[in-house]
Amino acid sequence: MIGLSCHSRNYGPGTQDETFSFIKKLGFEYIDVDGVETIKQADVLENPDKQAQIAKELSQKYNIKLAEYFMGNMQLNGQSYSPSELEVHQRDSLYGNFDKICRFASQSGFSSIVGSAGLLRKDMGYERSFEYAAEVLRKMVSIAADHGVQFHVEPSMHSLLKLPAKALEMAQQVQGLKFTLDFLHFQAKGIDQEESMQLLEYMGHMHARQSAVGWAKCPYEFGEIDYDRIMKRLRGLKWKGIIAMEFSNGPAEEAAGMSPVEQTILMRYELKRLIKKYF
Repeated sequence: MIGLSCHSRNYGPGTQDETFSFIKKLGFEYIDVDGVETIKQADVLENPDKQAQIAKELSQKYNIKLAEYFMGNMQLNGQSYSPSELEVHQRDSLYGNFDKICRFASQSGFSSIVGSAGLLRKDMGYERSFEYAAEVLRKMVSIAADHGVQFHVEPSMHSLLKLPAKALEMAQQVQGLKFTLDFLHFQAKGIDQEESMQLLEYMGHMHARQSAVGWAKCPYEFGEIDYDRIMKRLRGLKWKGIIAMEFSNGPAEEAAGMSPVEQTILMRYELKRLIKKYF
C-alpha cells in the first residue's frame, strides 16, 4: 500500500490546529510533522511525553494519521548539529536527546523520523566527515529501532550525500538506514534520474514535488522529474510506504506568485493517477 501525506510546513505559519485542520480539509490521510514550527524539537526535548500526547490528540481530533517527524538537525544545549558536526565528547548527550525524540515519535504513532545526513567539515575533509557521520548514524539507527521507529536521512544537495553514489555508500555502511528521498536535490543539479533512482531500494519515505535543472522549485508544468518511471520502478520493488507532498514558498516562489496549495494538489493528482496505473 502507498499512502499520501502532506508536509505541515507547506503553507506557512499557523497554529497546530490550523495546520492539521487545513491539511485534513485538503483531503490527506497522512501528515508529516515539522520539528521547527509545528511540534518544535525543543519542546519535545523538554517534555517528550507531553508532546506525544499533544500529537496524538491532534491526530485523533482531525482524523489524520501521523507519518514522519521531520527532525532535521539535532539540537543540543540550544545549538543545532548535523551528525558530522558533533565532537566525540558531545555524542552521549546527543544520543540522550535523540532517545527522547524517538520516545516521542513512538508514543505519538509516527512511523519514522528524518534527520540530517551530515555536512562537510573543512577541518576534517570529505572522507573523514563521511566516516564521522556514519559512526553517529549507526547509533541513531539503533536507538530508533529500540523504540520501534524507522530512522531516515535525506540526501540533499547541501549534504555529504549530494551524489547518489555517496548516498548508496552510506546506506551500505550503516545497516538499517533508510532514506527520505526527494528527487529535487538531484534533478536541480542535472544528475541523471536513472542514477538517482538506484536509491529507491533504500527508500523508506518520499517527498514529492517538481524540479528542473537549475530551477529547484519550479512550477509543476515545467517539471522534469519523471514520476511515471519512479512509480513503475516502485511497483517492481513491491515498495510500500508513504509519499509526502512537500512544497513551501521561499522568497523567489512568493515573488513569482506560486501557490503551494496548487502545487500540492497537482502533484497529488499525478501520484494518484500513477498509483492507480501501477498498483
